Amino acid sequence: MNEKTKITKKYLKNIVNETIGFRLPSYPSETMEELDSLLDVMSGPITNLRKTKSFEDEEPVIQRIYQLVAEGGELHDKVQELIDLLESLDDVKKQTLGFKTNQ
Repeated sequence: MNEKTKITKKYLKNIVNETIGFRLPSYPSETMEELDSLLDVMSGPITNLRKTKSFEDEEPVIQRIYQLVAEGGELHDKVQELIDLLESLDDVKKQTLGFKTNQ
């Protein structure tokens, strides 16, 4: 029971809204928010850590990172699954801009 649960403002807001009966955000909007958060983490902190950390020591840590990111690795497979799912979605419909004429 020594595990700490990180409660974010978003999580707390959802609990409060659910308790008082407000409708929670839909899966589409929540999914886009979570995907954006994931992309922020991947493009920010992970990129920065890749540039600032040494990959020379800590053999078990390096080996585990390799197991996650190598082709066929745990994380690689999950990211590929995410890409496949995203590709299966319909494209955003683009609206044409312009003026109608009576000709």
